[in-house]
Amino acid sequence: MHLYFGKITIMGRENLPKIGPAVFASKHFSRWDSLILALLSTEPLRYMSRSDQMTGIQGWLLGHLGGFSVDPVRPTVSSMRTAIKVLHNHKKLVIFPEGGIVRDQPLRSLKTGLARLVLQAEVTSPQPISIIPISLYYSPTASARSNVFVYISPSLHTEQYRQPTDKLTAQSLTEALQESLLSGLDRVKRVSEGKTKDKKP
Repeated sequence: MHLYFGKITIMGRENLPKIGPAVFASKHFSRWDSLILALLSTEPLRYMSRSDQMTGIQGWLLGHLGGFSVDPVRPTVSSMRTAIKVLHNHKKLVIFPEGGIVRDQPLRSLKTGLARLVLQAEVTSPQPISIIPISLYYSPTASARSNVFVYISPSLHTEQYRQPTDKLTAQSLTEALQESLLSGLDRVKRVSEGKTKDKKP
């Protein structure tokens, strides 16, 4: 990655959980995102990837990185079980909550799928599951020699957003995730433009 891109700036490493299961909820800007996210962890990550991205060379690479396919419209029981098993094994699971690559707007409106998955996994999980909002930004674009900026926001937990029903809890948690990602995206963009000196590695 460091040979292909210019400078890769990672901020907020102190917000990464040292132990326990976690979902890395990342902005999806480019096909390079999975490789950039791999730099954040000393252990292998698992990736939930759209089924249409798990084909050809890209599919081979994602599979090699730890990816498994999921239909974003009609996720199968098998893919959900795989995701929950990853979390029960105290691993790190990467999910792109926008459902695909989005470049024409800062962040697509998020649906509650990620939150519902975490709520379901926590029913039988011995530990709470951290949700880590991760904002990615490429300057000027996701191409060779471009600079990459990553901001890891403080973790979110379901108990912070508990409502009378799981449906309402999922909605509240999703709104918090959306707000956190947007705030992080604004932050990395400002850093890329030199408008703030917050460039802690």
